[in-house]
Amino acid sequence: MPRLGLRYRFAVAITVGILIPTSLVSLLTYRLIDNEAERAALTRIEHSLSAIDHQLTATIDTAEADAQWLSRLFTGDTSGSSSIVQYDLRAMIELFLEEHEQYRYIVVRSDHRPDLVFSRPSQPKPAVPTSTNTTDSASTHQLIVHPLASAPNGQLEATIETKLPSRNGYLIIGLSLEPIAAMLNDEAAAQGIRYLLTGVNDTVLIDSRQGSRDTLPDSSALQLVTNSLTDWQIAAETPNVSIYPAAMSAIRSIAFISVLTILIALFASALLAARFTRPLRTYHEAFGRMAEGDLSFAIPATSGDEWGRLGASFNRMLKSLQLYAFSDPLTGLPDRRRMLQLIEQQFRLNKSGDSHPFAIWFIDVDNFKQMNDTKGHAFGDDVVRQVAIELQKLMPSPNVVSRFGGDEFVMLMPGANDLSLKANATKLQERFERGIQVRGELLRVQLSVGVAVYPKDGETLDQLIASADIAMYKAKRKGKNNIQFH
Repeated sequence: MPRLGLRYRFAVAITVGILIPTSLVSLLTYRLIDNEAERAALTRIEHSLSAIDHQLTATIDTAEADAQWLSRLFTGDTSGSSSIVQYDLRAMIELFLEEHEQYRYIVVRSDHRPDLVFSRPSQPKPAVPTSTNTTDSASTHQLIVHPLASAPNGQLEATIETKLPSRNGYLIIGLSLEPIAAMLNDEAAAQGIRYLLTGVNDTVLIDSRQGSRDTLPDSSALQLVTNSLTDWQIAAETPNVSIYPAAMSAIRSIAFISVLTILIALFASALLAARFTRPLRTYHEAFGRMAEGDLSFAIPATSGDEWGRLGASFNRMLKSLQLYAFSDPLTGLPDRRRMLQLIEQQFRLNKSGDSHPFAIWFIDVDNFKQMNDTKGHAFGDDVVRQVAIELQKLMPSPNVVSRFGGDEFVMLMPGANDLSLKANATKLQERFERGIQVRGELLRVQLSVGVAVYPKDGETLDQLIASADIAMYKAKRKGKNNIQFH
């Protein structure tokens, strides 16, 4: 497997650096939301169970109080009562039933007469259960709750029974538990979990999910509240995290944010990697050009940061290399290679379509070998240095003077024409005829100069250099110390 480049490793590093903390934060947030959702769900279940239990207790308490109040209407044996009294009592009880919809029927059972049964006109005659009280009960009023599996009409009911004041009979109220069942089913629908109401022997009286009377599920998966009056149990199944609507919504949001964060991290890391590795690519190209011998460029300083300071240092190093690589160590002038590059640039400039004529001067110091032999090489070096200085003074920029080797100099004169060439030739001859100072003595140095002009004397680099060289040798053949044009 090939190794990843720096750019891609940089992008991967940034992505991983963002992904790990994002994942940890997402996981922590998920756990917090999960725990908070579970805690909130359990708290709501506790409140619901408590509300149902409170409602059941209030219903039973109210029925007990009503039963005791109604029993006081039968203070004695009503078998011999007048028909008017019996009529008023019956009317009162029927009115009571009409105003209290939670009661299905009222039965008065006496040892000395038949049962008095009061029920709603729309209800069938109830099947009244047998009393479980005993006549020798020590309590004047005794609450007895009978949970019935099902009343004849299919509705869940219970009976509230209390002794008559005379202690020779009982008053029984049929109590509907449908409001409790409706409350339990409403809480189950709102929370999306199963609620149950169970009686004695764990018999299921109400099941919000199935409506069946099955046995109670495993208690470990239930929250239970036991009613203090009936010993019935109100139960709710403990929900799974997957059914917490709020939690799942938050978790989906976290997942979306995490994915979005990863995508943004990938995009940002790609941009950052491209930005931070761009200077590296620039330096890679620069070193490649240096390896090929091209030092005629500079790194653009585009910023003031470390990369910008590095670019400035690189450019200073490049100038030093240019000075060392393309400069003559004796005179400091451009050397042969640098001059050839400059002439090539002039050729490329002319290839662009515009005409930019230029001239090449080939300059040779006359009798230099004899001077070296008689006065030594050190003196000869001094002569070459002083000639270089004088040539630079005479031919300033944009002209370029270079040392081609030994006692030979080549000068590039851009924008040359016949008038400028003759004027500069005269100036050159006059200056060196006056002599130059070398080691404190005035030395008359003679020069043989050949001039070639582009494009008249050559359309390539080799042709132009050869033409200038030929013109210089023509000057030597004519007695030296003169200037010849090709």
